[in-house]
Amino acid sequence: MLANARIVFLVLFLTLSISLSGALPELSSIEPLEYDEASKRLVARGDARLDFEKTRIRADRITYYQEFSLADANGGVAISHDGGRLVTNRMSFDSQENIFSVDILRTGQWPYYISGVSAGGTIENTNIQGATVYYDEPSPFGLSVSSGAVHYVNEDDGEYLSVDGATFRIGRIPFFYLPSYRHYFSGAPYLLDINAGSNNDLGHYLQTTTLFPITSWLRAGANLDHYSKRGLLAGPTAQYVYNSSSQSIVGAISTGAINDNGSQAERDVDTLGRQIESKRNFMQWRHKHHIGERITTTASGSYWSDSDVIRDFRDDIFDENQRPDNFAEATYTGENWILSAFARFRPNNFQLVQERAPEVRFDLLPIPLSNTGAYHRASASYLQLYEDFDRILPDITVEGESDRFDLTYRIERPVLLSNWLTLTPLGGARFTQYENQQIDPLLLGQLPVTVDDSFRREIYELGFDLEARAYASYQTLNKTWRIDGLRHIVRPALRYRYFSDPEDVNGIAAIDRQVFDLKRPLLDLSDLRNVDQIAQSHLVRLGLENLFQTRTEAYGSRTLAELNFYQDIIFQKNLRYDGNEDDVFNASWVELVLNPAPWLKFDLASRFKTESITLEELRTRTSIKSGEIWELGLSTDLLNKRINQYRLDYIYLINERCSLFTNMNFDANSKKFTIFRLGLQTQLGSTWELLYAITFREDARRESDTSFDIQMRLAQGE
Repeated sequence: MLANARIVFLVLFLTLSISLSGALPELSSIEPLEYDEASKRLVARGDARLDFEKTRIRADRITYYQEFSLADANGGVAISHDGGRLVTNRMSFDSQENIFSVDILRTGQWPYYISGVSAGGTIENTNIQGATVYYDEPSPFGLSVSSGAVHYVNEDDGEYLSVDGATFRIGRIPFFYLPSYRHYFSGAPYLLDINAGSNNDLGHYLQTTTLFPITSWLRAGANLDHYSKRGLLAGPTAQYVYNSSSQSIVGAISTGAINDNGSQAERDVDTLGRQIESKRNFMQWRHKHHIGERITTTASGSYWSDSDVIRDFRDDIFDENQRPDNFAEATYTGENWILSAFARFRPNNFQLVQERAPEVRFDLLPIPLSNTGAYHRASASYLQLYEDFDRILPDITVEGESDRFDLTYRIERPVLLSNWLTLTPLGGARFTQYENQQIDPLLLGQLPVTVDDSFRREIYELGFDLEARAYASYQTLNKTWRIDGLRHIVRPALRYRYFSDPEDVNGIAAIDRQVFDLKRPLLDLSDLRNVDQIAQSHLVRLGLENLFQTRTEAYGSRTLAELNFYQDIIFQKNLRYDGNEDDVFNASWVELVLNPAPWLKFDLASRFKTESITLEELRTRTSIKSGEIWELGLSTDLLNKRINQYRLDYIYLINERCSLFTNMNFDANSKKFTIFRLGLQTQLGSTWELLYAITFREDARRESDTSFDIQMRLAQGE
């Protein structure tokens, strides 16, 4: 709970230890100082002060024994050091033994406040009796942990507090108890997240997530929810962060299980139309591990008992991860090469996943080819692909399988034609060998045929990139937009690619297929990920990129606008874009980014059918801010006349602690507001962040038409 802060009074006493044994302090008071020659004792009364270095002790009475380096302070004792302050009734300190004691202490350093009946010991080993640690100052809704005995330890492994019989409270109300609780100062504080609300499907509900520090790198707790119509959901959760000079590890796990008391109609069916069972559970795991500067491992695991368990009970997780993915990857980065292993697996029975078990890959990064001025790169990979159709399509009884060896090579030679024009001829090849193939082509809408067990494919690439670069500067001044000079950089480009005919692509068990993607298609043969569907291609891409910049008030420049045009001309039409030859078209793209001021930003991405000048895709985002008072965002999303949606987001700051927000989605095709949300976000003291929201939905597949939520989250101090 104490985050990375050390208890202030311990720092103060450490300073006392150093100063009293090393330098003569200055003692002063309103009344004349009393000195006892026999005992070498100085006594100060009346606003007594003991000053040394950066520390000041004030009290009604201070007695200082110079010979023994002993100090006693009584009555209204206040110790100040570097902005920290400790208040107590009595203090004594023996600098020779480094032992101290205080009575009735109060101290703190934002956002933590500490009180205790007494404390004593050494700087490395301190006992605090009757201690209470508050998150922020004590308040009716403040968060605190109290114990009869708190033990502070400073060891080689780090600093920590050991608490026996820790009682956690909100105000005066206890809500949690731990027989033993240890907090490492290097670790993160604990987390408390509460969400309460009501809707037609779940009834009244209370969702909670708690995490408590276990070690310096681990905090663990539980998800514990109650739904009046559905039952109790519970499961452990944990987060871990570890850093050292040689490695870093970060990860999190979240779980939950519920015996859903809802009726079959309330549980409904999953995305495949199958009845959802009453026993439902989920597990989410994310992990990343860096070892030195060269080794990285990443993993993600998501098990859902059904396609909608997260959507029903943990929509915050669902909003971030609507399609659970399960993979593990390890990479080693050399000087100019990368060795990696990647595996994807499928624990969920409601998804069709192209499993990889695993893919071992070697990538040679672009390097000079002797002294020729050319650069070449290569890659080699081996993997086993597997796809089980019958788990989601019972009519398809044959699994997709293949063992694939894939080798790519590419060489290019930039030629500087002038100071502003570069020609880069290039060539490449891709050799792919398939073994142990098996697939049911009914999945692809073809007549039943049998693919060969073994198949080899060769594809060759030829092309060039012709790129130019030019700029112009203008002495443009505009105080409104803070424009001090204008620089226009223009980058025209002509890119040509030809892929040879790989012959009969129907001889391949197409598991790595083309997926829907709104981005401009990749051009280079070695970069294509739809390995099993690469076909003959012949195209030209024309591009014109524009960049507009101005000077910053400090050193450097800032971008005012980016305007890019791209045109693809396809000479050999194939399955390149949309998966259907009838829909393949020469495509045009327009991309625009405007950021003329910190308070205004506009993004646009669009795609056109060149032949008919038909808009196929349009995405825009406009963001306007008025200082710290309000922020407005407007988004549009149009795709092939099938999606035509608009989104509005608005935040208004009422005061420093309270803001009003709303967001709404409008579907132009159905002429309905599919989502309308109105809420208020505020702070309760400095301890809690509160959010109140009411949400209205139209035609949602599973969500209730109306829901009300109250979220309460522990504010994390810096």
